[in-house]
Amino acid sequence: MSHEPSHSTEHLPPPEAQADEHVASFKIVAVGVIALLVFGAATVWSARILDRTARTLSLGGPLPVGKEIGKPEIGIVDQTPFDVTRALQNYRTDRMQRLETWGWVDRKAGTVHMPIDRAMELVVQEHRR
Repeated sequence: MSHEPSHSTEHLPPPEAQADEHVASFKIVAVGVIALLVFGAATVWSARILDRTARTLSLGGPLPVGKEIGKPEIGIVDQTPFDVTRALQNYRTDRMQRLETWGWVDRKAGTVHMPIDRAMELVVQEHRR
């Protein structure tokens, strides 16, 4: 390996040749084994903490097995898609009919609803006065 000095390293002596360029494989393996042992110990420790916490939170024992376990359908909600039903169309028809006709809101209180066009005319007349 040759060494060509650059302007910033001209004044430094050349690096010493490394005669022994082997990797300290024993140290690498030892660090890996120690890391695995620490990880395993931490896993066991955290599992014990979790188990102890779970026991203190459920004093009555484990929860009973659900009644629906083993059934072919659990918690299925059969719901008709909105675009298939006529609910929106019926709702809009009812709302438009209410906006375009006269009718009772509360007969005992004497409250009626009127067509929206007539109501707007009355509001405009009232503000012109």
